[in-house]
Amino acid sequence: MGQKKEEFLTKFISKTKKEKNNMETQTAAQNEQSEAVILADVPRSENDIYRISQKDYKGNRYLDLRIFFRAKDDKAKLVPSAKGVCFAEKFREPVIAGLIKARTAPQVVRPEGVSVASVTVCDIPASETEIFRISKGCGQKATFIDIRKFYSKDGSYFPSKRKGVSIPESALEDVILGLMPSSPAHAA
Repeated sequence: MGQKKEEFLTKFISKTKKEKNNMETQTAAQNEQSEAVILADVPRSENDIYRISQKDYKGNRYLDLRIFFRAKDDKAKLVPSAKGVCFAEKFREPVIAGLIKARTAPQVVRPEGVSVASVTVCDIPASETEIFRISKGCGQKATFIDIRKFYSKDGSYFPSKRKGVSIPESALEDVILGLMPSSPAHAA
Protein backbone atom coordinates (compact mmCIF):
# COMPACT_ATOMS: atom_id res chain seq x y z
CA MET A 1 0.00 0.00 0.00
CA GLY A 2 1.28 3.46 -0.84
CA GLN A 3 2.32 5.88 1.87
CA LYS A 4 -0.37 8.45 0.89
CA LYS A 5 -3.08 5.79 1.03
CA GLU A 6 -1.83 4.65 4.43
CA GLU A 7 -1.78 8.23 5.78
CA PHE A 8 -5.30 8.79 4.44
CA LEU A 9 -6.60 5.62 6.12
CA THR A 10 -4.88 6.51 9.39
CA LYS A 11 -6.46 10.01 9.37
CA PHE A 12 -9.83 8.60 8.32
CA ILE A 13 -9.83 5.98 11.10
CA SER A 14 -8.71 8.59 13.65
CA LYS A 15 -11.45 10.99 12.51
CA THR A 16 -14.06 8.20 12.59
CA LYS A 17 -13.05 7.28 16.16
CA LYS A 18 -13.31 10.92 17.26
CA GLU A 19 -16.75 11.25 15.67
CA LYS A 20 -17.87 8.02 17.36
CA ASN A 21 -16.60 9.29 20.74
CA ASN A 22 -18.40 12.62 20.18
CA MET A 23 -21.62 10.77 19.32
CA GLU A 24 -21.30 8.60 22.43
CA THR A 25 -20.72 11.70 24.55
CA GLN A 26 -23.74 13.46 23.02
CA THR A 27 -25.91 10.36 23.54
CA ALA A 28 -24.80 10.12 27.16
CA ALA A 29 -25.57 13.81 27.65
CA GLN A 30 -29.04 13.36 26.10
CA ASN A 31 -29.71 10.37 28.34
CA GLU A 32 -28.71 12.42 31.38
CA GLN A 33 -31.05 15.23 30.28
CA SER A 34 -33.94 12.83 29.77
CA GLU A 35 -34.32 12.12 33.49
CA ALA A 36 -37.76 13.16 34.66
CA VAL A 37 -37.88 16.24 36.86
CA ILE A 38 -40.68 16.08 39.41
CA LEU A 39 -42.57 19.38 39.43
CA ALA A 40 -45.23 18.45 41.98
CA ASP A 41 -46.79 15.57 43.87
CA VAL A 42 -50.47 16.11 44.68
CA PRO A 43 -52.11 13.74 47.19
CA ARG A 44 -54.95 11.67 45.70
CA SER A 45 -55.57 9.20 48.52
CA GLU A 46 -53.61 7.48 51.26
CA ASN A 47 -51.97 5.14 48.75
CA ASP A 48 -51.59 7.22 45.59
CA ILE A 49 -50.69 10.65 44.23
CA TYR A 50 -50.86 12.73 41.08
CA ARG A 51 -47.28 13.26 39.94
CA ILE A 52 -46.50 16.11 37.58
CA SER A 53 -43.12 15.76 35.93
CA GLN A 54 -41.23 17.08 32.97
CA LYS A 55 -38.87 15.22 30.71
CA ASP A 56 -36.84 16.03 27.62
CA TYR A 57 -37.05 13.52 24.80
CA LYS A 58 -35.37 13.87 21.41
CA GLY A 59 -34.87 17.59 21.94
CA ASN A 60 -38.47 18.28 23.00
CA ARG A 61 -39.83 18.93 26.48
CA TYR A 62 -42.88 17.02 27.71
CA LEU A 63 -45.07 17.25 30.79
CA ASP A 64 -46.57 14.15 32.33
CA LEU A 65 -49.54 14.12 34.72
CA ARG A 66 -49.87 10.59 36.03
CA ILE A 67 -51.26 8.65 38.98
CA PHE A 68 -48.57 6.89 41.01
CA PHE A 69 -49.43 4.31 43.64
CA ARG A 70 -47.49 2.87 46.58
CA ALA A 71 -45.89 -0.52 45.98
CA LYS A 72 -47.42 -3.31 48.07
CA ASP A 73 -44.04 -4.62 49.23
CA ASP A 74 -42.45 -1.18 49.87
CA LYS A 75 -44.83 1.62 50.87
CA ALA A 76 -42.07 4.21 50.33
CA LYS A 77 -41.78 3.28 46.65
CA LEU A 78 -44.12 5.01 44.17
CA VAL A 79 -44.99 3.14 40.97
CA PRO A 80 -46.48 4.83 37.87
CA SER A 81 -49.89 3.65 36.69
CA ALA A 82 -51.28 3.62 33.16
CA LYS A 83 -53.67 6.39 34.17
CA GLY A 84 -52.19 9.66 33.01
CA VAL A 85 -51.57 12.01 30.14
CA CYS A 86 -48.34 13.23 28.56
CA PHE A 87 -48.19 16.33 26.39
CA ALA A 88 -45.61 18.61 24.79
CA GLU A 89 -44.53 21.72 26.71
CA LYS A 90 -46.25 23.92 24.10
CA PHE A 91 -49.62 22.60 25.36
CA ARG A 92 -48.96 23.58 28.99
CA GLU A 93 -50.79 26.91 28.85
CA PRO A 94 -53.84 25.62 26.91
CA VAL A 95 -54.15 22.67 29.33
CA ILE A 96 -53.94 24.99 32.36
CA ALA A 97 -56.51 27.32 30.76
CA GLY A 98 -58.78 24.33 30.07
CA LEU A 99 -58.50 23.14 33.67
CA ILE A 100 -59.31 26.62 34.95
CA LYS A 101 -62.30 26.78 32.60
CA ALA A 102 -63.42 23.36 33.87
CA ARG A 103 -63.08 24.53 37.48
CA THR A 104 -65.47 27.41 36.84
CA ALA A 105 -67.84 25.48 34.54
CA PRO A 106 -71.35 24.74 35.86
CA GLN A 107 -71.85 21.52 37.77
CA VAL A 108 -72.85 18.52 35.66
CA VAL A 109 -76.26 17.07 36.48
CA ARG A 110 -76.30 13.28 36.56
CA PRO A 111 -79.68 11.89 35.52
CA GLU A 112 -81.34 9.32 37.76
CA GLY A 113 -80.17 5.79 36.98
CA VAL A 114 -76.98 6.93 35.19
CA SER A 115 -73.70 6.21 36.99
CA VAL A 116 -71.57 8.90 35.29
CA ALA A 117 -72.39 12.00 33.23
CA SER A 118 -69.92 14.42 31.67
CA VAL A 119 -69.69 17.38 29.30
CA THR A 120 -66.81 18.56 27.15
CA VAL A 121 -65.25 21.75 28.48
CA CYS A 122 -62.70 22.24 25.68
CA ASP A 123 -60.73 20.48 22.96
CA ILE A 124 -57.07 21.36 22.47
CA PRO A 125 -55.80 20.48 18.98
CA ALA A 126 -52.55 18.47 19.22
CA SER A 127 -52.22 17.64 15.51
CA GLU A 128 -54.44 17.23 12.47
CA THR A 129 -55.75 13.96 13.86
CA GLU A 130 -55.40 14.30 17.66
CA ILE A 131 -56.84 16.48 20.40
CA PHE A 132 -56.62 16.69 24.17
CA ARG A 133 -60.15 16.80 25.55
CA ILE A 134 -60.90 18.27 28.95
CA SER A 135 -64.31 17.39 30.33
CA LYS A 136 -66.18 17.84 33.58
CA GLY A 137 -68.14 14.95 34.97
CA CYS A 138 -70.17 13.78 37.90
CA GLY A 139 -70.11 10.29 39.31
CA GLN A 140 -72.08 8.79 42.17
CA LYS A 141 -69.60 10.11 44.75
CA ALA A 142 -67.81 13.16 43.32
CA THR A 143 -67.36 15.71 40.57
CA PHE A 144 -64.22 15.25 38.47
CA ILE A 145 -62.24 16.80 35.63
CA ASP A 146 -60.97 14.42 32.96
CA ILE A 147 -58.05 14.95 30.54
CA ARG A 148 -57.66 12.47 27.72
CA LYS A 149 -56.15 12.29 24.27
CA PHE A 150 -58.56 11.59 21.40
CA TYR A 151 -57.86 10.70 17.79
CA SER A 152 -59.88 11.43 14.67
CA LYS A 153 -61.31 8.68 12.51
CA ASP A 154 -63.90 9.15 9.79
CA GLY A 155 -64.73 12.66 11.02
CA SER A 156 -65.36 11.66 14.66
CA TYR A 157 -63.11 11.68 17.71
CA PHE A 158 -62.47 8.55 19.76
CA PRO A 159 -60.57 8.17 23.05
CA SER A 160 -57.04 6.85 22.71
CA LYS A 161 -56.14 3.50 24.23
CA ARG A 162 -54.25 5.36 26.93
CA LYS A 163 -56.30 5.83 30.06
CA GLY A 164 -56.13 9.60 30.49
CA VAL A 165 -56.56 10.94 34.00
CA SER A 166 -59.50 12.04 36.14
CA ILE A 167 -58.97 14.64 38.84
CA PRO A 168 -61.50 15.23 41.63
CA GLU A 169 -62.46 18.87 42.16
CA SER A 170 -60.82 18.72 45.60
CA ALA A 171 -57.36 18.18 44.00
CA LEU A 172 -57.82 20.37 40.91
CA GLU A 173 -56.36 23.58 42.36
CA ASP A 174 -53.17 21.79 43.44
CA VAL A 175 -52.82 20.11 40.02
CA ILE A 176 -53.21 23.49 38.27
CA LEU A 177 -50.55 25.01 40.55
CA GLY A 178 -48.26 22.03 39.91
CA LEU A 179 -48.55 22.55 36.15
CA MET A 180 -47.73 26.27 36.39
CA PRO A 181 -44.21 27.19 35.25
CA SER A 182 -42.00 27.75 38.29
CA SER A 183 -39.39 29.89 36.50
CA PRO A 184 -38.94 31.73 33.19
CA ALA A 185 -36.69 28.86 31.96
CA HIS A 186 -39.68 26.53 32.12
CA ALA A 187 -42.17 28.91 30.52
CA ALA A 188 -43.72 27.83 27.24
